[in-house]
Amino acid sequence: MKKETKEKIEKENKEEVRDVKAGADSSSRLWGLVVVLLVVAAIAAYFMTNQDKASDMTVASGEPEIVNEADTETATNDDTTSTEEVETASEGDPTVVAKVEGRTITRGDVEEFVSNIPQLQQQPMEQVFPLAREELVTGEIIDMRADKEGTANDPEVAERLELAREGIVRTVYLEKKVNEKLTDAELRKAYEDFKTQQEGARQEEVKARHILVDSEDKAKELIAKLQDGADFAKLAEETSSDSASGAKGGDLGYFTKAQMVPAFSQAAFALEKGEVTDEPVKSQFGYHVIKVEDKRMQPLPSFEEVKTFLEVQKRREILESMLKEWRQDADVTLYNLDGSPQESMAPANTEPAAASDETTEPASSEETESE
Repeated sequence: MKKETKEKIEKENKEEVRDVKAGADSSSRLWGLVVVLLVVAAIAAYFMTNQDKASDMTVASGEPEIVNEADTETATNDDTTSTEEVETASEGDPTVVAKVEGRTITRGDVEEFVSNIPQLQQQPMEQVFPLAREELVTGEIIDMRADKEGTANDPEVAERLELAREGIVRTVYLEKKVNEKLTDAELRKAYEDFKTQQEGARQEEVKARHILVDSEDKAKELIAKLQDGADFAKLAEETSSDSASGAKGGDLGYFTKAQMVPAFSQAAFALEKGEVTDEPVKSQFGYHVIKVEDKRMQPLPSFEEVKTFLEVQKRREILESMLKEWRQDADVTLYNLDGSPQESMAPANTEPAAASDETTEPASSEETESE
């Protein structure tokens, strides 16, 4: 009966992150490049860290074997070092989640990988776990094959590592500069501005219970019992065909008019707090008996609920402002494709393209359950 509604904050934060990452148009390519570097750097950092861990590797029958520091010291003093499988000690959760040719991948490895990928951090671990684990498994397989062929010594690897290093240096520098300006006070101020913007968009909500039955006569019988003092919640548990709300005594929580079918909304919002419909309310789902328990204006989301959204917004603003300021301060001379001096022109707009027509602000209403 109730139109299914979902919490919008998480969805809209994802949309904002995608907007920041995309760059959106040719005039904001620098911005897009910066965000891409953030992702590439995170992935590179993870695997470069793992490469460092693998430096204590011994070779037996052409197969690499990972050993921890204690095993390395033992191996130095013992020419008969065993070539049996030795697992790398994990700094995180040691629970083994995969094995690749004897090498173990732990939950700690997965958590570290996820922590370096901003997009994955936005999702619950249970949801991203299969993807992250598969990436680590694939990475181990590739590492093993590359080790056998000595790819690490290929000159092209050194060239690409230097390029990656340049990108990481830029990324770390930008992150530090943005973090210096992204203070809690700035976020609190942004939250106050957000509340001001949302104040006029709030809608009335009611908190109600209902009992759903398949006939008008049954609904009238229930209304008569309620008028004689019967407990609404108990009747809902015993008689409502809406099992979801019936298990909770018919409780539907808070909802706006738009979140319910018209017939139900009209009846519920016409009642005062504590009142019960004196006639059955017919909808496409059957016949309803409704009790309104509370009325209010939609509450604004708390600071914590919109903090991630505000951080994305403020980081974008700070970065745009810094890049614009640095561009203006820098002594830059531009030339055409043929090498001739380019006529003086205003610097290209470095702001990302405007957001789509879809609402990108977090929802202020509470999530309600569908029937």
